[in-house]
Amino acid sequence: MSVRDDLLIRTAPLPRPNPGESSPAWVLAPWLTALPVQGRDLLALLPVLDVNTLSFAALRALPAGSEPQAIAALFCADPFLRVRDAVQILRAAGIRRVTNFPTIQIIDGTAAHGFDSAGLGVQREADVLGECVRAGFEVTGFCTSAEAGALLARQGVTALVLHPGPAATDWRMRAAAGHEAAGALRSLRHLTDLPVRLMWPDGYGPELDAALALADGRVRYA
Repeated sequence: MSVRDDLLIRTAPLPRPNPGESSPAWVLAPWLTALPVQGRDLLALLPVLDVNTLSFAALRALPAGSEPQAIAALFCADPFLRVRDAVQILRAAGIRRVTNFPTIQIIDGTAAHGFDSAGLGVQREADVLGECVRAGFEVTGFCTSAEAGALLARQGVTALVLHPGPAATDWRMRAAAGHEAAGALRSLRHLTDLPVRLMWPDGYGPELDAALALADGRVRYA
């Protein structure tokens, strides 16, 4: 399955397509309007705003069935997220697609171990996405490694997005992240036959070119 195109992360719906044209898939992340552009990948994970509450409010405001191609962005590591409630809100808005964005996986080191120990790491995201799959949703899974991607694939997601992590100010660290992303993409080709796009966070440049050449498309902010 080829998806050689960009998947846009937007704060508002796409313009209506012309008659006879189909609307592409896109990610609805309305909470981005409350964050500065610089550092928003990480800021979305901090308790500076309630990502899911803002998402649900935007979904409730959509006319039912008006955005069939929208992929709802949910913070799946949120300990207060009740999948049953989320499913009702999504269905009422006519949304049939979800994704784990922002993903807690971009936090690493000691902090990541702390989230994992509290049951709020990648396994929590995988469990929530698995519940969404079983509820009948088409799920796109964000991952930061081949191992995490394989975990999400086992939950039944239909597509993956490899996230290289936030862009560092040091170009050498960005280059290392790009190299790791390319390696993860190669590994994912052996672990799953799902389409895998590459997330292109703010601040990256040619460091991700090699990884993008291995991907099935790019995910970027609109």
